[in-house]
Amino acid sequence: MPDPHYLKDELYSLVSNEPAIFEFLQRGSLDGLWYWDLENPEHEWMNAEFWELLGYDPNAMKHLASEWQDLIHPDDLEAALENFSKHAEDPSHPYDQIVRYRHKDGSTVWVRCRGIAIRDEDGRPKRMLGAHNDLTREKELEQRLRAQAAEDPLTGLANRRSFEDHCEWTLANCRRTSETVSLVMIDLDHFKDVNDTLGHQTGDHVLIGVSSAIRQTLRQNDFPARWGGEEFIVLLHGADVDASIEIGERLRSAIADLDIVEGGTTASVGISTFSEVNDDDDPRIFVADQIRAADRALYFAKGSGRDRVVHADHMHG
Repeated sequence: MPDPHYLKDELYSLVSNEPAIFEFLQRGSLDGLWYWDLENPEHEWMNAEFWELLGYDPNAMKHLASEWQDLIHPDDLEAALENFSKHAEDPSHPYDQIVRYRHKDGSTVWVRCRGIAIRDEDGRPKRMLGAHNDLTREKELEQRLRAQAAEDPLTGLANRRSFEDHCEWTLANCRRTSETVSLVMIDLDHFKDVNDTLGHQTGDHVLIGVSSAIRQTLRQNDFPARWGGEEFIVLLHGADVDASIEIGERLRSAIADLDIVEGGTTASVGISTFSEVNDDDDPRIFVADQIRAADRALYFAKGSGRDRVVHADHMHG
């Protein structure tokens, strides 16, 4: 072991003997400090920064454990208490987790909460020292980036990757509940002509308008996405063949009602429906098969004159 550095020894002495040094450290490096009496567990000292981070006047708050326990997310409180129990039993188990607090204004404050038990000569915890670091900005940025990664930047609909992830969740749910689900493919008719004659900016306006029409037409639990180019895809939860055709017709009609370009906008719609998913079905292969079925129905609609809805089960009817 290397010898302790003289500056480290000097700093430790300053922290022990100069309150101003301790105050500087806690204010400069922490967003909250707490010290908990485990022998009288309702008693807990929280510094001013602890409460200011949550939007409260420190002078109005009591030094009671119940004060912060009323503000932490219930799931995170349960996880923190479980972590505390493990740390109390085993000092090598770290008390370290990210938790959510409710700010006074109702917003969420994300905090990294770390602590260490102070033990008696027999190793029993008698106090707990803890520190907070505010991670709210980092978490909000992470959430924005995650949303952007799952979202089509032009239309604001889910993108292909997000749709595929939702399909995997849906298939797992279908195995458990046997829910009937329909998959709808929507392709705008003659969209290349719009881009070629009116320009891509006008084409973008059409895509945005179509996306809005799709959102407004669907039910709350349906999941629409932009599949690529002028093609859209929708997962209809709890929709059998007849219901999916009815919703498909509403979507087709809503798009035909748009007044963005001269001559209007129409779409061809293809649909497939499924309800039984076996445990040994590979989710990606299963979804790909359903998409191919809806795509065949879509091109059947194109070949039958466009601006119409065709279900895969009715292609030869």
